[in-house]
Amino acid sequence: MALVLQGGPDGTKEGTANAMALAGAKQACVAGLPADQGYKYRSCTLHTLTPASETQGAYSGLIPSKANENDFMMAMGYFPSKAIQTAANANGDKLFAIADFEFTPPVGNIVSVMYSEDQIGYLAGLLAGEVAKTRGGKVAVIGGVDQPSVRRQVNGFGSGARISCPTCKAYGLYAGTFDSDAKLSSTVGDILKDKKVSVVFNAASIFGTMTLKNLTVQQGVYGIGSGSDEWITNWAYGSVPGSEHILTSIQTDYSVLVRSVMQSVLHANLTGGSTVFFGVNPDARHSAIKLAPVHEAEGVFTKEIQKKMEGYVADMARGKLMTGVDHKNGESRNSGASSTSVELLALTKEIKGSDRDANNSSNDDEGDDSNNIENNNEENDENKLPPLSSASSSSSTSPSNSGKKQTSSAMGSLLVSPSVLGELWMQILLAFLLIQIVFIF
Repeated sequence: MALVLQGGPDGTKEGTANAMALAGAKQACVAGLPADQGYKYRSCTLHTLTPASETQGAYSGLIPSKANENDFMMAMGYFPSKAIQTAANANGDKLFAIADFEFTPPVGNIVSVMYSEDQIGYLAGLLAGEVAKTRGGKVAVIGGVDQPSVRRQVNGFGSGARISCPTCKAYGLYAGTFDSDAKLSSTVGDILKDKKVSVVFNAASIFGTMTLKNLTVQQGVYGIGSGSDEWITNWAYGSVPGSEHILTSIQTDYSVLVRSVMQSVLHANLTGGSTVFFGVNPDARHSAIKLAPVHEAEGVFTKEIQKKMEGYVADMARGKLMTGVDHKNGESRNSGASSTSVELLALTKEIKGSDRDANNSSNDDEGDDSNNIENNNEENDENKLPPLSSASSSSSTSPSNSGKKQTSSAMGSLLVSPSVLGELWMQILLAFLLIQIVFIF
């Protein structure tokens, strides 16, 4: 068996997907398999493969060349998907699997292994609602690209918040990216600040983490991470500012997922061309979706709330609590005429005239005109406002900036047009000739 780890600098650092996946593979694939437990094979040899980087090209140069050396190969995420399909097409007698990616339409000898993403959002929404009950009753989820896998988390979040806190207001937005974008992150932070949100869930990968780091420090917002235990991986065991505001993370446990898939292969119980889902389980040892430990936020994510969350998980596992999210399109089925369970926020933030005046007044107090102008320009661009006309600029400019504009206007009046300049030179030349004539006579 081969497990293809993810590329990148983190390797198998504690709490990462690689570390969990490798642990699960080692639990399943052992040299001596018990003869009385229904295994098709008597032993298993594990090969681990790691691409040089987390890119499609790196996987393409690795997976196809190693496929014929293994009876089963498993990779994780979007980036190896093309390489897995290439290898599967060239090795029709072998079985492949990919986690966190779904082939549609299915490929005959590939198993798509998925987390129940609606349950990820639902669990985060249940917790956010419990915490926000005494903190203003406003929660939000930051989604990445608006696609089914993300919509499942966003709408799951809204449904969960509605169960734990019926009076709470749940917001959501799609950043349109999963990558770092400091300017966009600042815009999102301003939008959520305007809404007075107290708890935010990250469903936008790297972008969501960047935004949570700003929100926890600058606004005191409480954050819920996702994927790994973000307090460990992205807040570096509490050494990064704002770590005390990380309630927990909705952890997708690759050790459970990889162990279960590989054991199914060894029992000959896994069929290609299918999609297998993993979700919550009351027994944390067998739950692919779980709450990470509470680290520094025990005063907020209290023992009482932790107990409630255990009850929610049990009800979800029994089917008593359902997310109401359609898997195919990620839309909410429990929101009446609406297809979403959250109030979606646009990425452009309206700035009212009074707010602009307030900004200008604060700029006057600072006394640094050049900085004020730069900040105003960045604000207009960041919030997608149209450029101010000359008239509106003069009417809303602060006294200090106005003085600057007057100076610029005075300087402008000293400039001479080319036609006027030519006339002056002609007059000077005629005067010079007259003087020469006088001297000659």
